[in-house]
Amino acid sequence: MTAAIVILLLVALGACYGFYRAGRLATFRRHNIEELKQEQEAIVSEERRLFSFLQALGVAISKDNRESTLHRLIVEGAMRVTGSKGGAFYAYDEARKMLVPRFCSDQCAPLIHLTDKVLAQAETNPSSLLSTLRWQAIGLENGMLGGIFTSQQSECVQDLAEHGRMKSPDNAHQQHITVMAGPLSSGDRRLGVLAVTADSQAQEFSENDFEVFNSLVEQSAFALANARAHQEVQTKRQLEAELHTAGEVQRILLPTSEPTLDGYTIAGRNRPARILSGDFYDYVRVDAAHFGAVIADVSGKGFPAALIAATTRAALQAHALGKLSPASVLSAVNRQVSEDIRGDTFISMIYLIFEQGSPHITLARAGHPNPLIWRRATGGVEKVESGGMGVGIDDGDTFERVTKDTTATLNSGDLMLLYTDGVDEALDAEGAEFGVERIQTLLAEVAPQGAKAVVDQLMEALNAFVGGKASNDDVTLIALQKV
Repeated sequence: MTAAIVILLLVALGACYGFYRAGRLATFRRHNIEELKQEQEAIVSEERRLFSFLQALGVAISKDNRESTLHRLIVEGAMRVTGSKGGAFYAYDEARKMLVPRFCSDQCAPLIHLTDKVLAQAETNPSSLLSTLRWQAIGLENGMLGGIFTSQQSECVQDLAEHGRMKSPDNAHQQHITVMAGPLSSGDRRLGVLAVTADSQAQEFSENDFEVFNSLVEQSAFALANARAHQEVQTKRQLEAELHTAGEVQRILLPTSEPTLDGYTIAGRNRPARILSGDFYDYVRVDAAHFGAVIADVSGKGFPAALIAATTRAALQAHALGKLSPASVLSAVNRQVSEDIRGDTFISMIYLIFEQGSPHITLARAGHPNPLIWRRATGGVEKVESGGMGVGIDDGDTFERVTKDTTATLNSGDLMLLYTDGVDEALDAEGAEFGVERIQTLLAEVAPQGAKAVVDQLMEALNAFVGGKASNDDVTLIALQKV
């Protein structure tokens, strides 16, 4: 009887223990399920925040692709996705070879070296520390961020003050601070460093947080690179539009038609190598009986050369009225424009004046290719030799000493040709120059047909010589023929 009771008690205890184990196991399983659910909900929540972040970047790029806006959105989005209290983005300045703060949140922990002076100022004026963080650039060889940018490797730092590349004095601003920081890059182009910070006593970044952060860094780099590319395209289009407008204005400043002259026919043409030209030509009414023509070539190309060309043209028109000495006009132009010319820029020019009905032409040459004259009587071509130096090389005395008036005579049918070095220095596919001899040969063949034919056929010959490709230099021609 006693044995039976003992057996029954043992069975009962075994059953109770079994029920207890089963209950504990069920509770453990419920706890595991709850933990899994919590982890799953946390991951889903992170994914939602990341998706929301990417969506915000996409909207920003489509509506407002200014980098300053994107920098703010990237930092604030990174803080929101990771639950961080602070964040900053440092952009790489290629010219300075430094990381420059572009956005730093109000509660971002200082990620740079803090000197004793900065810390002392922060004690009396706490806002001064944030001001320092928002303007102080970082050398690539210094600090944690410089190391991350140089190595192109992300880091999850548990204690900022203990990081091997941080050398600030002991301070409360960098102690117990955890940081996640990563380099933003797109292809071979390095864009900067993104970082988020938090109080390590209140928050600890997990491996999953670091993975999410790295994904966020990658997507931010992609968005920022796209925004920069989009901005560069817009800037290029705007610049091209402005250049085309400037080119149209410049063409308006050139003569729109050839003047009707007593005893002469004249033709001119300008073809820029780019949208804007550093060459120009113009016709000037000196007085009732005299007429002037100028051809000029500014060294260089593009907008700077075009601006100097416009300035020089305006100066010549201002000084030409009533003056019958081309050398004196060029001297006045030289004194005026040389003050605004820098470096090795200069202008080669020829300015000539002729009296309508008279065969005599007076000209001055300022470092320009020598004019050519085709003689109808002989069919030969000769150069008009004269001294002179380019406008802008000397501010006055030397220029005036070497630049003198020269007189040439055109008999009936004779033709004078003025050209810029874009003609004789034009290159074919093999690199050979068009040369002065070709100009002289073509001039001898075409001059009997008149000034316009010389200009038109010389342009056609140049196009054929260079194979239809764009010229390396501006091309300008003036042909003047005595009737």
